Amino acid sequence: MRVKDIKAARKKVHRETVLRCPQCGSTDLTYELGLITGYKYHCKNCQYVGPLVIRDEMTSDDGDGSRESS
Repeated sequence: MRVKDIKAARKKVHRETVLRCPQCGSTDLTYELGLITGYKYHCKNCQYVGPLVIRDEMTSDDGDGSRESS
């Protein structure tokens, strides 16, 4: 495979990052505060507040529009 072919294959896959709560798995998170204390997130579903979240990468091909969680 040539480098040009590899770059073209990478462009076809759309990746989107989704943040998930580590306690309940909800994606209903808001950014609470930052700066010196670091990142903290608030889950509206289970009231979790903390710096740990799960970054779930969603991928989809441009052609079919379906999404798969990886």
